[in-house]
Amino acid sequence: MLFTAARAGIRDGNRPFRDEPLSSERLDERALALAASFTIDSRRRHARSIYPRLRDNEHVLEAAYRTLAEDVREGAFVTPATEWFLDNFHLVSSELVEIREHLPRRYFRQLPALATREEAGEARIYAMAVALLRHTDSRLDLPQLTLFLNSYQRVAPLTLGELWAWPSMLKLALVENLRRLADEILASRYARRGADEDVAQLDRGSNDDRVQFPDDAHDAYLMQMLHRAREYDVRRSPLRAALELHLNGRGLGAEDIVRAEQQRQAASQASMANAITSLRLCTTIDWREYVESVSLVENALRRDPAGTYSRMDFLSRDRQRQAVEELAEPTAESQIRVALKAVETARQVAAQSRSHAAAHVGYHLIGRGRAGLELDLGYQPKLK
Repeated sequence: MLFTAARAGIRDGNRPFRDEPLSSERLDERALALAASFTIDSRRRHARSIYPRLRDNEHVLEAAYRTLAEDVREGAFVTPATEWFLDNFHLVSSELVEIREHLPRRYFRQLPALATREEAGEARIYAMAVALLRHTDSRLDLPQLTLFLNSYQRVAPLTLGELWAWPSMLKLALVENLRRLADEILASRYARRGADEDVAQLDRGSNDDRVQFPDDAHDAYLMQMLHRAREYDVRRSPLRAALELHLNGRGLGAEDIVRAEQQRQAASQASMANAITSLRLCTTIDWREYVESVSLVENALRRDPAGTYSRMDFLSRDRQRQAVEELAEPTAESQIRVALKAVETARQVAAQSRSHAAAHVGYHLIGRGRAGLELDLGYQPKLK
């Protein structure tokens, strides 16, 4: 008999984000390389929507939770990664709601999209989040997040909109990785169950005593078969012999399969724990303080000659940053130019000692000096 349930796996394009982990120094280099390689698509009106994939991820994660929770109720074997997933699914569910609330479709469509071949149409800031997860195994911390964005912006600045979208993009990427990890867990589960079903079929007897395994048998399937074959039962002699023949044909021993599957489970547990912990971290960070710390526009506006800007409360500063967005073209470079122009205009007024109020950058962004700044910038308001 030819066992066919052994084929259980996931496509390469849906594998977890798990590339070579990088040190802080190499992560800095990676951010610089990304900034140099990413090209913004100036022709595309908006980034490709992430909402269909988000809905699909939500459905897959909910279905995985129901399936795996049922295994626990039945007393079936579950991996450590599964336990992490089940124990923290409430956090994942609440963050899915948060993402929808803080990343409306209209806002997402304004984010710059990439023209590079592999990520064509993808929001640049989302591609950055995925790249960061790949090289940290989803293990995030605040200094690392600051380093990554600051390093990237040494080559290519980010828009204010992208910086404010960064928290949601990190969560989106973490949810995507959790979905991929859940797919991996389920693939192994189905492989183990397939092994149990095939052994039961063998125990029931078959007219064909020959036992064969497909070449792409899943390691979890083979490990479960090894476990079942070692159970004392004379009827399983063909199974033990076929297993040895199959493993010898692949140049492997039983210990190799056991070791490989245990290593895979350990890697899955580490990635799941990292993703859950990082998702929780994202709920504790003061993102307003973080965005201001990495914003090049904010850095420019803090050069306010009057020294007033930095003493204002957050909402007042944010209103002036919004004015920069209104006056600038939808590019990071344009936003920085507008901020610097406002500062320079205020500096000229301060040097001439004409008006203390006019020496404040806000006077030119949201005050009476706005009309003059618009003229200097050649600003043409949109029809709406």
